Amino acid sequence: MNTQLSSYQFIAIVINFLIFSSILMAPAITVVAANQDGWVSMLLALGIGLILMVLYLYMFKKYKYPSLFELMDHIAGKWIGSVVNLLIIFYALHLAAMVLRNLSNFMVSSVVPYSHPWIYQILTLVVVAYTVSLGVKIIFLLNELLFPFVALFTVGSLLLILREFSIFELKPFFHTPPLDVFHGAYVILGFPFIEILLLSAFFQFVEKKEKLRLVFLSGIAIGGMTLAVTVFLIIGDEGAYLVARETYPTFSVLRDIEFFTVFERIEFLLAVAWLLGLFVKITACFLVGMLGLKHLSKSTTYKVYIIPIGILVWALSNHLHKTVMDFTGFVTTSWTFYWFSLYCLIILMLTIGTVRKKHKLPISP
Repeated sequence: MNTQLSSYQFIAIVINFLIFSSILMAPAITVVAANQDGWVSMLLALGIGLILMVLYLYMFKKYKYPSLFELMDHIAGKWIGSVVNLLIIFYALHLAAMVLRNLSNFMVSSVVPYSHPWIYQILTLVVVAYTVSLGVKIIFLLNELLFPFVALFTVGSLLLILREFSIFELKPFFHTPPLDVFHGAYVILGFPFIEILLLSAFFQFVEKKEKLRLVFLSGIAIGGMTLAVTVFLIIGDEGAYLVARETYPTFSVLRDIEFFTVFERIEFLLAVAWLLGLFVKITACFLVGMLGLKHLSKSTTYKVYIIPIGILVWALSNHLHKTVMDFTGFVTTSWTFYWFSLYCLIILMLTIGTVRKKHKLPISP
């Protein structure tokens, strides 16, 4: 195996995968359910997500972190394993399509109004397709290059929010009924804390397997805490009432901030970081789908699938949800259950394999 990923490369993509699909939307999603205690919902979702991933990694470690797709075949056999693998591929491509739609929605509604969403979708897919064609290593190297700038833009944006922060907007603390707090955690749990299981398709490439669990869980913890701090600051800046009524409250808050006299439109710092993070996430999901198709076809390359799958992802992004309201409604009501179903299926497969002592047998590529 020629592709080897360092611990830093892997933790960087875990953090990007978590933060930049959620940082602009997470405050509104949690506050709608939990009001000023939305940040508590985020912390609760992070805790549950970590528990789910600890179990997932514990089961995966028994098989010594092989290819996810080869593992499904090894446990369930060729036919059932192929069905499960097709399902994983669909989930990866569906997530890529949803993130692509989220990107175009943001550009049309907040950055360049009255422009056509297809412009951003097609341009993004062209760059994604080219990046994927260069191989697994390239996306991790590219993310390694971009990550310091993205992190700097994000941290800088959050620090600027402190200029208008007021602790009184968060009071009374823990006033929201527990069921509402749990509902806020449920909504954000699938988006993004369960989605992260797709990155297990890259476990096989990580160089130091003995550190993989620590790296993976640390990335989730860092990403989750960043989101919790973001929700906390945004509520403290605007108040729960206003945050709940905006689609991208983080962007809206930064739009109102002026940094001295010559620096305005600070929100574009976070917008650039967010768009780069979404590009990395779309590419990672697209690549998972390519690796799955390569495995199913027993081919030596996945390049032949890139163009047709790119067209499929573009079609899914536009036709699964006709309107932005339909898109948002599906994410906030069904996304967590949708992804938890895949999580449970993979855990069930790993458990069956353990009971049948499949983890003691070598996995043939």
